[in-house]
Amino acid sequence: MGSIVIIGFAVLALVALAFILLGVYRHSRTLAVSGGMLLLLLVVAWVVGLPGAAPIGPGLSWTDQSPHTVRFVHVAPDVQLEVLDWGGSGPPLVFLAGLQDVAHGFDDFAPTFTDAYHVLGITRRGYGASSQPPSGYDVASRVADLRAVLDSLKLSRVALVGHSIAGDELTAFAAAYPDRVSALVYLDAAYDHSDIAKLLSGSPPPARMLATDSASPAGVQGFLLRNYGMRIPEAQLRAVGRYAPSGHLIGDVTPPLIDSLMLAGVGHPDYAAVQAPALVIDAVIDSMPNVFPAWQAFDSTSRATAIAFTRTLQDWAETGRAQVRRELKGARILELHGANHYVFDSNTDEVATAIRQFLAR
Repeated sequence: MGSIVIIGFAVLALVALAFILLGVYRHSRTLAVSGGMLLLLLVVAWVVGLPGAAPIGPGLSWTDQSPHTVRFVHVAPDVQLEVLDWGGSGPPLVFLAGLQDVAHGFDDFAPTFTDAYHVLGITRRGYGASSQPPSGYDVASRVADLRAVLDSLKLSRVALVGHSIAGDELTAFAAAYPDRVSALVYLDAAYDHSDIAKLLSGSPPPARMLATDSASPAGVQGFLLRNYGMRIPEAQLRAVGRYAPSGHLIGDVTPPLIDSLMLAGVGHPDYAAVQAPALVIDAVIDSMPNVFPAWQAFDSTSRATAIAFTRTLQDWAETGRAQVRRELKGARILELHGANHYVFDSNTDEVATAIRQFLAR
């Protein structure tokens, strides 16, 4: 919190205490109660943050600087999804996030397209500020959610950009509603994710987060970058994590059960049913350090596991790319060797240029 706001809180707290003491001294219930209510309001404001106030702590009244508006769209009874609108003029370009991610993950990348497109992002159910119903995480339900959002926003035909597991939604939506899709862009997303849970079970144990790493969103950001090469926008970290007033990370917004339901609900992609032009941008893993930048800190057991997991991941990815080449007819394919899974961050310029050139066609 800024020093002026802190001083203001202190002055008001002293005034509240003065009211209480004066009320006790004069036997005035009104003064004492007034002072007590003022003090209570100050405590609540300190804990939850005042709208428009300077930040109280790294986890609270922070302001997202990405130039978007936020709205919520009802897609089913008691289910609403967060929609980010970065503005722009031109055909609609809609971004869909990967597993455990939210639309804020595109806060740095998506606005670069507003010169030629009306750019939006959707946070799927279960994540971030969107609703967390007990069901609806299979591909068919996610496609229905996407259609409901587009209908609500009166977007009859869009270009879809999907990262990671959002590729399932791109493929299924384009197959079900070919007249509503002008183009598809897969950001390391055109894979068969039906066995991804089994695949990930062979990964080494996750890196251990130290107290300094979890002390703030910035600490979490640095931890992910060092250990996994992922530069995640702070807005996303704040959307997917729960932080104490001090800024300390205390848990995830989304319970593990929802991740499990998402993985259980994936199907096999039917690329042959896709009629829209497609751009497939893949991160090609060349070596184990591509996946585990902090591998030098591994013990011998973890290092051996990481090497074996990388080989399995490479085989799985190559199988997926071969399927795309066979079945997604006419797709333009860009393979970025050594890129991170978040290709739009690790290879920003290449990815942005490829998308622009593809959509301009």
